[in-house]
Amino acid sequence: MSSFIETYNCRLGSVNPHKYPVSRGEDLEKCLASAELAHQSGALIDVSTRVEFLSEIQAQIIHHKEALFELYSSESSLGRQRFDTEFDRTLKQLNSYRDAAVALSIQKTQSILPDRTISKKPLPLGPIAVFGASNFPLAYAALGGDVMGAFAAGCPVIVKGHPLHAGTSLLSAALIINAREKLNLHPGVFGHVLDDGFDIGQTLVQDPRIKGCGFTGSFSGGMAIYRLTQNRKDPIPCFAEMGSLNPVIILPNAKELNIHLNSLVQSITTDAGQFCTKPGVIFCPNSMLPEALKTLNHAFEIAAPHPMLHPSIQDRYQNSLEEITQHFDGMSHLKTEIEFGITRGFFQVTIEQFLKTPSLQQELFGPAAVIATYDTPDELLRGLTPLKGQLTMTLIGENPNTSEFFEWACMNAGRVILNGVPTGVSVVADMHHGGPFPASTDDRFSAVGEASILRFIRYVAVQNSVST
Repeated sequence: MSSFIETYNCRLGSVNPHKYPVSRGEDLEKCLASAELAHQSGALIDVSTRVEFLSEIQAQIIHHKEALFELYSSESSLGRQRFDTEFDRTLKQLNSYRDAAVALSIQKTQSILPDRTISKKPLPLGPIAVFGASNFPLAYAALGGDVMGAFAAGCPVIVKGHPLHAGTSLLSAALIINAREKLNLHPGVFGHVLDDGFDIGQTLVQDPRIKGCGFTGSFSGGMAIYRLTQNRKDPIPCFAEMGSLNPVIILPNAKELNIHLNSLVQSITTDAGQFCTKPGVIFCPNSMLPEALKTLNHAFEIAAPHPMLHPSIQDRYQNSLEEITQHFDGMSHLKTEIEFGITRGFFQVTIEQFLKTPSLQQELFGPAAVIATYDTPDELLRGLTPLKGQLTMTLIGENPNTSEFFEWACMNAGRVILNGVPTGVSVVADMHHGGPFPASTDDRFSAVGEASILRFIRYVAVQNSVST
C-alpha cells in the first residue's frame, strides 16, 4: 500500500499533481481519543453552540467556494453546473439541520401520573463515523448530510475521506476545522482520516468509542461495514445507503411516451449515470415497444458525453457490460461515444430473459439501463418480485396512484415517483432517501432531509416521584 494518495482528472486523462498522505494508525487513535473527550465534555450539547457551529461552517463554505470547485472538478471530472447544484444543496442541508437542531432542543414531552411524572429528552449517541461517497464530493462527504446531521444532533464526527477526491475532502475538513477553531470548540468535535485501502475504515467502525456510522456507496462496501458494526461486542447503528436499480413501470395507459422516455434517458446519462437513484430498468408494455425503441435509441445517441469519476470506476462499468452481454440472450443497444470512450445505451429483454439473467437485476453504475417488456399485470409482477427493496420506484401513466402497482411500489421502495424521474433528491422535510433492504440497512430513517438527525440521537426518560 502506498503512503500517498493520487487523484485523477478524467477530463484531461491525467493524474493530478498533488499527493495526499495516507493516515496512520496513530492519526486515527488521536481522532478517536479526542472525539471521546469532546463527547464526554458535552462540547456540542448546547443547541446554541451547534447552531453557531453550523452557521460558521456555512460561512466558511461560501467563502471558499471557488477553491472547492477547483479541487472538486479536477478530482471528480464533474462540471460547473453539477458543482453549483451540489454546492447549493450543501448549504440548504446546513439550513435544514440548523432548524432541526433547534426543533429537537425544544421538543419536550411529559406524562403526569397519580404518583409520578415521566419526561423524555433526546441525547446525542456519541462519536459518529462517516464514510465519504465517491460520486458526491460535497453532499455525501465531509460537508455532507451525515456529518452535518450528526453535528446537529450534538455528536462529534470522524470522517473517512474517499480517496478518489482526497483533496476535496481535506479542504472540506479544513473548513470545518476553521469553524471549530474560530468558535474555540473542543478539537475532538471533528476528525478526518484518509486511506486508499480498508484498514483505517475497519479499525474506525470497530473501535468501542464510535457509537454510530453513516455510509453511502456500493452494496458490497455497505454490507462489509454493516457486518463489522454488528459483530462488535457492543453493536452500533449503521446507516448504509447502498444503491438501487430504481425500477420504472410504464403503464398501458401512458400517454406521450416519447416525452417520458427522453426524460428517463437524460436521467440515466446525466453525469455518466453515476447516481444511486439512476433508473436501472424500465418495464414497458409490448404494445409500446416499437415507439420505445425508436425514442430510446435516438435519445441515447444525442446524449451529451460525460467522463466517469475515475478510470477504475469506468473499468468496472465496462466489465459489467461485457459480462452481461456474455450471459443473456436479449438485444444490446449499446454504443461507445468517442470523447471519453464510455459505452451507453440499453439492453432489450423479455420478462423471462430478465428473470434468467441475475446481473440485469443488479445496480449498474453508469449510463446504461434495461428495458423489459411485458403483456399482462401478472407478467409484470413476476418481473418485479425478485428486485426486493429499492430507493425509488417510478410509475408512468394516467392516474398512476390508482394503479394496482402503486401500493406494491410503496411497500418496496423508499420513494415513489409518479410521472417523473427519480434523480434529483430534494433537501426538504418530506423527502425520504432510503428504502427496504438491500437499498439501505435501516429503511426507517432518511439519509437526506432534516429527519436524518434522528439517526444520531437516543432518548432518555426521567421519572420523578410526586410527594404526597
